[in-house]
Amino acid sequence: MIKLKLDFTCNLCLSCVVALSLSGAVAAAESLPKAELGIGLASQYLGDYRGSDEARVYALPFPILIYRGEIVQADRSGIRGRFSISENVEFTISGEAALNGGSKNNKMRAGMTELDSAFEIGPAVNINLTGESFDSGWALRLPVRAVFAVSFDNIEHIGYNANPKLTYRKPNLWQEWEGKLDVGFLWASEQYHDYYYSVAPEFVTDTRPFYRAKAGYSGAYSKISMKKRWQNLWVGWNLRYDNLAAAEFSDSPLMETNHYFSTSLAFGWMFWQSRD
Repeated sequence: MIKLKLDFTCNLCLSCVVALSLSGAVAAAESLPKAELGIGLASQYLGDYRGSDEARVYALPFPILIYRGEIVQADRSGIRGRFSISENVEFTISGEAALNGGSKNNKMRAGMTELDSAFEIGPAVNINLTGESFDSGWALRLPVRAVFAVSFDNIEHIGYNANPKLTYRKPNLWQEWEGKLDVGFLWASEQYHDYYYSVAPEFVTDTRPFYRAKAGYSGAYSKISMKKRWQNLWVGWNLRYDNLAAAEFSDSPLMETNHYFSTSLAFGWMFWQSRD
């Protein structure tokens, strides 16, 4: 049988992850409140786009919401409706967000249209591979999403992607630190690759030839994450690596490297708890 839930995470920006999926390592026997509110600060080192050698450091505040209702919940697994029929298969509506790393000042894209932050949403099927819960052990996750570029005055659909991945979770990896490992592959539509890697005729220069991106393989990646909670305080960290060596757009004139790294560090403080 199938479990339906809504799950929102963030691919590159840890602040978006914890804003909707913070829970932390808490002893099972501890009585938890139904709702909690908090505030946090995240810092990230992020490339201008996958394949760019130019990267920047950002810091930003974020809100934290935890809700442990009988039907709807918001915690480290996302915001979801609990329609549970099986512990081994679930159907989700999943999403990710990726902040623009600062392409306005990128040398390879000089004179080109600035890249906006992106938001993805779509269905996913998740399969529990270990017989344990989705919060512990291995799971296969198969999301397919529509992607939108978002600015202050516009939302533009820029294609689709698919992101099959294996996820391993360890609630108490070390000293009550919760650990997570993701290993996956990306495929994307022509429109999606075109947004990031094509060079239109009006942007051609002596060193930047015309290029038209195609649909296909978009690289492989791995990401490790750790987080821990001490009463009302929380800390989380992640590190992501993408290998773009065989990606469909690897010959784009906007590509500088086949190796892409990003990392984030966040701190949170829970200042309110419900009485029930």
